[in-house]
Amino acid sequence: MRRLAAATVVLTLGLSAVGLTVPVEAQTDNEAARQAAREIQDARDRANEAAQALFDAESRIDTLTLEIADAEQELAAIEAQSNDMRRSLEVSAVRRFTQSGGSDFILLGDFDDANDNLTAEVLAAVTVEAARIDLDDFDAVIVEVADARKRLEQRRAEAEQATIDYAALQQRTEDEIARLIEVEERRQIDEAIELELQRQREERARQEAAAAEAKAATDRQAAERAAAAASSSSNSGSSGSSGNSGSSGSSNSGSGSGGSGGTTPPTTTPPSNAGRGMVCPIRGNYAFADTWGAPRSGGRSHQGVDMIAPSGTTLVAAESGTVRFSTNRLGGNAAWVTGNSGTKYYYAHLQGFTGGNRSVSQGEQIGTVGQTGNAGTPHLHLQIHPGGGTAVNPYPYVRAVC
Repeated sequence: MRRLAAATVVLTLGLSAVGLTVPVEAQTDNEAARQAAREIQDARDRANEAAQALFDAESRIDTLTLEIADAEQELAAIEAQSNDMRRSLEVSAVRRFTQSGGSDFILLGDFDDANDNLTAEVLAAVTVEAARIDLDDFDAVIVEVADARKRLEQRRAEAEQATIDYAALQQRTEDEIARLIEVEERRQIDEAIELELQRQREERARQEAAAAEAKAATDRQAAERAAAAASSSSNSGSSGSSGNSGSSGSSNSGSGSGGSGGTTPPTTTPPSNAGRGMVCPIRGNYAFADTWGAPRSGGRSHQGVDMIAPSGTTLVAAESGTVRFSTNRLGGNAAWVTGNSGTKYYYAHLQGFTGGNRSVSQGEQIGTVGQTGNAGTPHLHLQIHPGGGTAVNPYPYVRAVC
C-alpha cells in the first residue's frame, strides 16, 4: 500500500510538472512568434513608407512635367501676342515718320527693350494717330511675358530638384528593402510567425476601419452643428427690427457657412471582403504604396498599386483561373489573370513570363518582377477589376494579404 501510495504521489507530481511545463513553453513560443512578427512588420512598414515617398515623388515629377508643358504654351501665346502688338506699333510709327519727313527714327527693337527704344517723337505720333494698340496694353503684355518666363523657370527648377529627390528616395527604398530581407531571413518565417503576421494585419485593419468610422461620425456631427448654427443665425437676422440688422445676420450666416462648409472628402474604408479569395501576388520581399489616382505622364491617373521588389522576384497568380500574357508600350511585359470568381488582375512591368497562356492555380508562378515599359524602378503594377469591370483601388486588397 505504501508503495502504491508513493507511486501515486510520484505520478501526480509528474503530471503536475507536465501540466505546468507545457503552458509555459507554449506561452514562450507564442511570445517569440509575436516578437518576430512585430520586428518583421516594423521592417515592412519602414519599407512601405519609403515606397510611398518614392511614388509620391514620381507623381510630383509627372505633375511638374505637365505644368512645364502648360507654362511653355502660355509663354509662347503671350510672346506671340506681344510680337503682334510690337509689329502694329512699328507700322504706325513708320507711317508717322514717312508723313512727317523726319530724319531721325528708331524702329522698335526686341519687345523686352521696347520701352527703352521708343523715342518721345514716336510715342507722340502713335498717340496722335490713335493707333489701335494702346501702349499701356503693350506694357502690360511685356510684364506678362516676364512673369510667364519666371513661372516656367521656377517649374523647371522644381522639376530638376524633384528628380534629384527621386534618386535619393529610390536609394532609401532599396536600402529599406535590403534591411527587410535581412530581418526576414534572420527570423526565418514559419507557420506560427505567418499566422501572427496575419493576426496583426487583421487587427490593424479593424483599428483603421474603426478610426475611419469615428472620423466620419465626427465630421457628420460637425456638419450638423454648423448647419444648426447657420440656421439659427439666419433666423435671428431675419427677425431683426431693421433692414441693416437683417443684412448683418445674413452676412454672418454666409460667413459661418463658408468657414465650415468646405466639403470634406469622403473617407474611403477598405471593403469588408478586401483580399478575400486572393493571395499576395509577390512571393518574396517587397514594399508597396497607395498610389491610386496619382497623376502620371501624359495626363493619365494611376489605376493600380505599385509594389517594389528586386528584379527577378517571383510573381504568382492571386487567384485560380487563367493567365494570358501580352506586351504593350506602357506596361511592358504584362499578364492578365482571370480568377474563377470573375475578378481580373492585371500585372505590368514583368521581367519575364513563366510558361504560356494557360489555366493556373492560386499561388502558381506566372512571371518575375521587372522594369519593362514605363517604369522608373523594378516593381509590379497591379490592377484589380472585380467581376471583370472597372478597376478599383487595389491597395486595401493588397494590404489585407501582403
